[in-house]
Amino acid sequence: MATFTRKAIMQTFLHILKNKPLDRITVKDICEQCEINRNTFYYYFKDIYDVLEVIFEDEVRLVMDEAKEGVTFHDAYARAAALILNNREAIMHIYASENGRVLRKYLDAVVTQMVRRFVLEKAEGYSLDDSDIAFITAFYSNGIVGSTIKWIERGSMMSSLPENITANDIGVSKSQYNRDIVKRIGDSFEATIYDMIECCL
Repeated sequence: MATFTRKAIMQTFLHILKNKPLDRITVKDICEQCEINRNTFYYYFKDIYDVLEVIFEDEVRLVMDEAKEGVTFHDAYARAAALILNNREAIMHIYASENGRVLRKYLDAVVTQMVRRFVLEKAEGYSLDDSDIAFITAFYSNGIVGSTIKWIERGSMMSSLPENITANDIGVSKSQYNRDIVKRIGDSFEATIYDMIECCL
């Protein structure tokens, strides 16, 4: 029952966030939709922002749990990006809020852990020290997080356009653009990681 209530609060929060700016959501909003009292909410969470941080922390764990041996970098990043794709309106409200840094914190955490796991895998058998691994991880993580933030920003501009309007005048639909950016980030890592490793030897 406890797990169900905690999850219900988080799902209700995301549902409200799709239609309401983060800074205007109240504990009362969540309690009314969840049909719980305030004491129940505060049993699980400190405040609205705590709910958001827990959602992101849970997503980080899920992504890392699924990034097992045999999973490609593209598949792992696609899993991390699914939170953005499946909750686009909510993500835009988070990004535009005063507490938008929590989105960057999530991206930094999940991407850095994910990239490091794949860098270590690709570097096996090479003579790299910890500083080399840290450099390569930071190089890719910063690039991927920056590209993802730009993708979110561009999504904001595209959100009011009809589905048949091309994305950024490049001749593809919004859904195709989203698939392409995820694929391009995954492919770029796979295409360059060994060159990066060689540069550090």
